[in-house]
Amino acid sequence: MTVPNTVRGARVLVVDDDHDVHALVAAMLRPLGVTLEHVYDGPQALQRLRQASYDLLLLDHDLPGRSGLDVLGDMRADLRLARVPVIMVTGSDSHAVLTACFAAGAQDYIRKPFFAAELRARASALIERQRLMLELVGAARRDRLTGLPNRAFLLEQLQRATREARRSAAGAFALMFLDFDRFKFVNDSLGHEVGDQLLREISIRLRDNLRAGDTVVVEDDGNTVARLGGDEFVILLPGVGDLVAVAAVADRLIEVLEAPYQLGPHVVRSSASIGIACNRGQYESPDDMLRDADIAMYEAKARGKNCWVLFSDAMRAEVERRHRLEVELRRAIEQEGLAIAYQPIMSLEDRSVIGVEALVRWTHPTLGAVPPADFIPIAEETRLIQPLADWMLRRACRDFRRWRETLGTLAPRHLSVNLSRVQLGDPGLVERTLAAVRSAGLAPEDLQLEVTESQIMASRGVGVAQLQALRDAGFRLAMDDFGTGYSSLSCLQEFPLHVLKIDRAFVANLRRGRDFAALVHAVITLADNLGLEVVAEGIEDISQAVMLQDLGCPYGQGFLLATPMPEAALVDWLTTGAEPASPEVLAAIAGSDSASDTRQVA
Repeated sequence: MTVPNTVRGARVLVVDDDHDVHALVAAMLRPLGVTLEHVYDGPQALQRLRQASYDLLLLDHDLPGRSGLDVLGDMRADLRLARVPVIMVTGSDSHAVLTACFAAGAQDYIRKPFFAAELRARASALIERQRLMLELVGAARRDRLTGLPNRAFLLEQLQRATREARRSAAGAFALMFLDFDRFKFVNDSLGHEVGDQLLREISIRLRDNLRAGDTVVVEDDGNTVARLGGDEFVILLPGVGDLVAVAAVADRLIEVLEAPYQLGPHVVRSSASIGIACNRGQYESPDDMLRDADIAMYEAKARGKNCWVLFSDAMRAEVERRHRLEVELRRAIEQEGLAIAYQPIMSLEDRSVIGVEALVRWTHPTLGAVPPADFIPIAEETRLIQPLADWMLRRACRDFRRWRETLGTLAPRHLSVNLSRVQLGDPGLVERTLAAVRSAGLAPEDLQLEVTESQIMASRGVGVAQLQALRDAGFRLAMDDFGTGYSSLSCLQEFPLHVLKIDRAFVANLRRGRDFAALVHAVITLADNLGLEVVAEGIEDISQAVMLQDLGCPYGQGFLLATPMPEAALVDWLTTGAEPASPEVLAAIAGSDSASDTRQVA
């Protein structure tokens, strides 16, 4: 007879108290090429089933002590044993008995005395069906690209490990959440085929470099290395509750994964950021533990990438705080609960106000004043920055138009607003900005748009093209925070700028030595040669203002000159002739002997 390959070599456990039945079954199934094992009562059967995996169970209904139905009941209570197909062997032709067998979990039955052809046919069919189902289930639980278990398989294993950890201290385990730091760059620059190859190589390194005790095995023993999707991988380390042991594994992985990858003609580096959560019985849900490991992974990225971070409750509290801020910020934008403060930009020569910078402010009813450093990054991550920026630009343009109409020559010459990274990548930025200034009755040259050098350099081609389009439309352009990003002095000629704003860090270091002063002087000289206006930011004391003027810096901004103020306060400040700073400050800037007074003026 022809025996299917899926049947040959299958493991079959025969459970019967009659030795003659064992001999008969062995003779009848020999042509199938299956491996038979024999036990003679229910407890022996359950013990053997828990020790090894079987493709089929031939189970006698009328066993002494615990019957075949009792054995089926015990098997159904165990998820792993419940997957083993069962042929119930019975000498009864009672429909009630057969119904009870199927109800207890048997897949088929055969009556004594049975014939060889019938037994072989039933056994062969059930084994084939079982192996096909296992293949289908295995395919559904594995990642097709890497061959690693997928999220569904991981959650099953994680659920099992979580139950074990809650039952016993010996069940403590750790979970590692890995994300690869430059995967998107590889995908975008070299293509998805190379990105897929990188993922396969990563999975191989994970398999090869996790020792057996670190759970590289991915079968039904509770050990899992899984791919969640994209460039995210998870490693389950059962029996590991000691931070020293977890750290050893994490350090080894960091070292192994940052080594170069040879992907065809390309050599690629892609380090990993790893978040770790340890379970000593405190977790009830696998999703909660996975979430916490994910939180720790993002903290690792925030700390500079290519490192690992152990989760702490403080991290979850911070995530919850940020989530609350996001919800409240969304509400504030919808209900126009934000405000604008204006900080003057002034001439260091004659103290005239040449412009004002619009700065968003948020005072929450219960949280109080929320610093921009807290909510602006959240706005950018969630893309709330777009509606926020649209509202701010419309409001600031209306204010500026009103100053022009009511203040005349006292009004600032231009209005300055900041562009975010998200806005700089918006293909509709020019049209949106033009619509805002025109609706307020302003000309494009009335508006100065500020971008940081890091924003431009993050996507240099797109950034420069967008800036050129804005300049062609008539807007003034300023590079903000110059000196904190990637560009060099020689790069300035490549950018279509009108204004260069020197970062406050340079201003703060002016008194530390000649080197800083020389650097600032070089920036001012080069900018002047390129036809750029220069504004020094963060001027906070008299000596800084005096040194900047001596170095040839024409304009300044900072708390010494004027603090950011609400629109009404700015109008009052401009119309009442209030000085931007004390007489001592003005005299010092002008070069009088009172320059020795270094008090800070708010």
